[in-house]
Amino acid sequence: MLFQDNVQIIDGIKTLDTPDRLIHYYDIKNIEQYQGLGYEEMAGRIAAVMQNPRLRLNTDLIVDGTGVGEAAVEMIRKRGLYPIPIIFSGGEEPREHYAGMGEVFGSGGKLAGARILKEISVPKKDLVAAGSVILQQGRVRLAPGRWKEEFGKQLAKFKGKINERTGNTKYEAATENDHDDLIVCFLMGAWWILNRRERNANPERTAAQNETAGWEPDDYM
Repeated sequence: MLFQDNVQIIDGIKTLDTPDRLIHYYDIKNIEQYQGLGYEEMAGRIAAVMQNPRLRLNTDLIVDGTGVGEAAVEMIRKRGLYPIPIIFSGGEEPREHYAGMGEVFGSGGKLAGARILKEISVPKKDLVAAGSVILQQGRVRLAPGRWKEEFGKQLAKFKGKINERTGNTKYEAATENDHDDLIVCFLMGAWWILNRRERNANPERTAAQNETAGWEPDDYM
């Protein structure tokens, strides 16, 4: 799933002396599904996409590193790319995990002692909250067609289930037969956008970006 950041200037209200605002909209430009493919072929396709001159050195490559995703991450790295794995966790707050350059990429020499971001563990509730915020703000756009229809179907079936023993909410597709791959990709992208890209660009977050409740997927689309 490829997000493109499009900045638009919203005019302020002169009579109220409010300033113009910069609004970041995120257009989902491309979606590919790799179901049924081996890790090697998936990694090869990702590497081919990232060779696009408009994406090279200008794109954050966010991947799902949960569970068996670690093997796919390693194959992507072997192709000279720098993926940032998101590990879905049940913790209370995101945690960044760093490792030596040689440990991650198998490199040596002068960079052997350098440390880089290896992965980020993010509570699933935080990922869902980020998706909620960016949808409620109306800042994600997907062109009409096959993928918008499929995205809408998956979103409608992505529900929170309360564990009666622990009281925690687990977010997942309604049944084992329902897919949620597009939603998983979207949630990772939304979390990265709100918590890394925009927060680093502008430390003052809006009240809407701090909102973490009230997501009704059926109301979207």
